[in-house]
Parts: sequence; structure tokens; C-alpha cells
Amino acid sequence: MILPQIGEEDVHFFQENGYLQIHHFFSPDEVAELGAALDQTVADKRSRIRGSDSTVSDDYARVFNQMVNLWEDYPVVRKYTFDPRLAEVVRRVSRCRHVRLYHDHALIKPPGQHSKETNWHQDAPYWPMQQVGALSAWIAVDDVTVENGCMQFIPGSHTYGRLAPVPLGTEGASVLKTIAETGVTMEIEPAVMAMEAGGVTFHHGCLFHHATPNRTDRPRRALAIIYIPDYITYDGRWDAGGAKDLEAGKPFTGPQHPILAEDSV
Repeated sequence: MILPQIGEEDVHFFQENGYLQIHHFFSPDEVAELGAALDQTVADKRSRIRGSDSTVSDDYARVFNQMVNLWEDYPVVRKYTFDPRLAEVVRRVSRCRHVRLYHDHALIKPPGQHSKETNWHQDAPYWPMQQVGALSAWIAVDDVTVENGCMQFIPGSHTYGRLAPVPLGTEGASVLKTIAETGVTMEIEPAVMAMEAGGVTFHHGCLFHHATPNRTDRPRRALAIIYIPDYITYDGRWDAGGAKDLEAGKPFTGPQHPILAEDSV
């Protein structure tokens, strides 16, 4: 296994800014393989979350089509969800001994004039975790641009901690409004994460981020994997990873949350 070259300067950048972008992480052949697998999940009309009775509003569906825990049903997706190169980058930038899987999810942003932007938000409020520090790897399966819905980050915004959740399907909802109500003015320009297919971004669960609408005529496909550093414990809420036997106040464990990278020392 050839690991990407991640130096201390990259770890410091992530710790300070809350994100890290690595271009050309996956080869064109790998991207084609993953893209075909995601296309198959759409053709199969894979449910959003296995075993969930929850429905998705039309507004939410125009933000993105999200399918969770694809690794359970699709061996090719599992290959990328469990990719040790991704997990080792996460472990290093998190400065922890090991990282576990929370869940994977396809994020397919529909095209056309009805496509909606993803509201400015944090991920951490939606996760059943007592501490902050969990993070995501976001794999671009298509070239991503401002025109088709690439992500944008507010560098350093993860330092504000976990705020109230933002309804992603509600027009005008924004974590930027939440922070403004506290008297804080955000003056930092967003970092635009345009990149070619095969690029990956890693971002902290408290980082402010959003994605523009997809104004092209093709879906924008991505696979995101959420990782749990070893110092994170379960808070007792519903677990989208699918585990039924977690204990509040205890670490995440079990087959639904396997260790994906571990320090060998």
C-alpha cells in the first residue's frame, strides 16, 4: 500500500483551517469503478437509509440524493469506504491512535434549474457523538466546479465549536446566520474546493461549509466517508451507522463501526 505523502505541515494546516484538499488522490480507473458503482445504486433505487421509515422532502431531494451505508450492499463501494489510504490520512490529521467508520454516504446533487444549494452548515450537530473531532473524506467522482455544486469552506470556522443544527432543506437557513446572532462577524472569504474527479477533501465536523446548486445537465456525484477518532464517545442518540448495542458515554464499537486505520507503534 502506497500512502499519500502527508507531512506535519499538512497536519498543521488541517488543525488550523479545519480542512485539507488532496488532488488526484484516486486514479482515473478507480474513479470510473466507483462512479459505475454509484450509478448502480441509483439504478437500483437504493433507499436512503436501510431500515429507516424516514421520508425526504422535495426541497431536501433538490439539495442532494443521499444514500447511507452503501458499503453494506455494494462490494465496490466498500472498497473505497474501507480504503486504508483515506483512513490513514484521517488518523494523521486527527492526531489520534485509531479511527473508526461512522458511515459512508453517496451525495448525488441533481442537475438543472430546480437544483438547490446546500445551506451553510456544520456536520457535527447531526452526529450522535459527545465530543467534536469526527471528520469526513469527500471523494469527487465527477469534476467539481462552482457550476455543478462544489463545496466551499470557511477556513478556521471549526474553532467555533458545535452549534445548532441547520435544516438543509429550508430556504435561507444558514449557520452563518446562527453565528451572526452571537455578534460574531465572519469576514473570511470561502475556500472554493473545485477539483478534478479523483480529488479528495477532508473536513472537520464543525467546519462551516456549503455547496452551490448544480446548474449543469448532469448529476454531480460524490462519496463521503465519516470517521470517528478514538477519543469520541457515543451520546445515546440514533446511530445512522446502524449499530443497536452502543452505550451512551462509551466508545463506538462493533461491526458497524470497524477500525479503519490504527497506529502500528
